[in-house]
Amino acid sequence: MEKQTSRLEAFSDGIFGVAITLLAIEIGIKEYEGADNANLWQKIVAHWPEYFSYFNSFATVLLIWMGHNKIFKQLRIANHRIILANGLVLLVVALFPFPTKTVGNFIGTNAESTAVAFYTGFTGTITLTMLILNRCIMQNEKYFIQPEKGIPILKAMMKGQVIGIISYALITVVAFYYSRIALALTFFMWVFWAIATKDSDDDFEE
Repeated sequence: MEKQTSRLEAFSDGIFGVAITLLAIEIGIKEYEGADNANLWQKIVAHWPEYFSYFNSFATVLLIWMGHNKIFKQLRIANHRIILANGLVLLVVALFPFPTKTVGNFIGTNAESTAVAFYTGFTGTITLTMLILNRCIMQNEKYFIQPEKGIPILKAMMKGQVIGIISYALITVVAFYYSRIALALTFFMWVFWAIATKDSDDDFEE
């Protein structure tokens, strides 16, 4: 059977690419009076929260894109509901630069806990939209290229997504009390998933 989701996948890849680009676009140091070699290095080092938040978010978006690619490798067609659910995923992914910039700007301030909670909660929301997308796909076997292969793959992904949603919800609560610990946990979350999904993934093919 002919695969009919190529345009949807190409559109999605474009949105993921834009989101990753926007993550980095705000990083930089504006020209200032009295600049010299010493104080410029100080300013570069002082911007470490922005570098960390960019790296953390880039890795997160990369893993989400890899999961998205794995989902659509199993699909032959997509109906109206799947397209809308995919649009919801892209909506929150495209907005991810907002919480990324927020947490990068407010680490080290009195608003740090709120910024980190916003960031962790938003990351969990992205995971939730991926779960919604999978549930929409699972409603009909005719969407799969090979149902006997695709359905177990998506079921395994959904279990992981549920774990991720619960984990990010708990991390968000932690953020209000121990913001730096919560931020570190977001880092270890994507490291864990990158390792945990390595052996179970199919070879990456276009």
